[in-house]
Amino acid sequence: MRYILAISMIILGSLQIQASEVIDVGMYWDSRPKGSVISVARGSYTLMGDGKKIRDMAKADVIQLSISGSSVQVASMGVTLGAFGKLKLIRQSWGSSLNIKAVNPSYPRREYNDNIFVTVSGGKLKMVNNVYIEHYIAGVVEAESGIKEGFEYYKVQAIIARTYALSNLNKFAHEGFNLCDNVECQVYKGKSKRNAEIIRAVNATKGLVIVDKDIELINAVFHSNSGGHTVNSEDAWSKPVHYLRAISDDFSKDQPHYAWEVNIDKVKWLNYLFRRFNYPISDPLAREYVMDYCPSSREVFLTPVDTNILLKTIRRDWGLKSTYFSIEEVGESIRVRGKGFGHGVGLSQEGAMKMANMGIPFNEILHYYYQDIHLIHLSALDFFRAE
Repeated sequence: MRYILAISMIILGSLQIQASEVIDVGMYWDSRPKGSVISVARGSYTLMGDGKKIRDMAKADVIQLSISGSSVQVASMGVTLGAFGKLKLIRQSWGSSLNIKAVNPSYPRREYNDNIFVTVSGGKLKMVNNVYIEHYIAGVVEAESGIKEGFEYYKVQAIIARTYALSNLNKFAHEGFNLCDNVECQVYKGKSKRNAEIIRAVNATKGLVIVDKDIELINAVFHSNSGGHTVNSEDAWSKPVHYLRAISDDFSKDQPHYAWEVNIDKVKWLNYLFRRFNYPISDPLAREYVMDYCPSSREVFLTPVDTNILLKTIRRDWGLKSTYFSIEEVGESIRVRGKGFGHGVGLSQEGAMKMANMGIPFNEILHYYYQDIHLIHLSALDFFRAE
């Protein structure tokens, strides 16, 4: 009965997420810059330093940020405006956005919605996008999915991105923000602006999240391609999660990241196994196991002889695309032929894309990859938790 009520609430109306509901996203977290050039792309901003107004900024106004000791130095048109411990660019109107060109290291120019906070940490700029959550979700969808997919798939990605974000809000609390902008969280490169279908999909699913049987937000993990089989959560990480169960996934077969191949020097491979795992490479039978490995489905260990050799460890050490691979000896090398791209847990993006292109609706796609889950609106969460 409670799930029928949830569906009714979604259909009859949803509580609008207010613009004050924002998250803080650490920017350029792979390699933070030492400088930045910021200009107003849309709308207008107030530039604040240590809690005091420095100036107003209108469209095309430009400032340069650099580091001066432990402070952010601000300059405009060759004139230094001061050095501040905390710098904030606060939007004056809804829809305002900023162009940011990070330097040292240099990144392509990006456009960001809403507010930017800047401090200095470890001799580099620590830049945080204080952003309305649906603006953030649209940016993640574009960065994680590209701009060539359709409306139905973008709805899938929007829902899992929103669910992941809200269930991981404390992941970077130790750094003073909620989430980073790289693959450790979700890839985010600012405002979505290259395909209007992304914005339409985010708006169409606004507030929709995935919960488990206990009405708790799930950890909505995803990967590029399952290789034809997803994996149980405990096979990739540490513990079993009931909604992250392995399934056969024919939709991911023959997609762009389905198959891959690399060659590894045979001596290096054997020496690696000996050094890393103390594997008996001089034993003929043990050696055969690791030179001729051809699983019929996904496995956890390289060989039944030694359960210390986890495939996920080999994937990490050798930079392989997945743990789903075979090995054969070819001359002085071993040929590693693999399937899939990513950790293999949860939703396969390329499988979901194919399903969407086949006309399968977003809710069925989500139920295919996540087991025993429910789609509800954020406004329903408190209702169920109060029961």
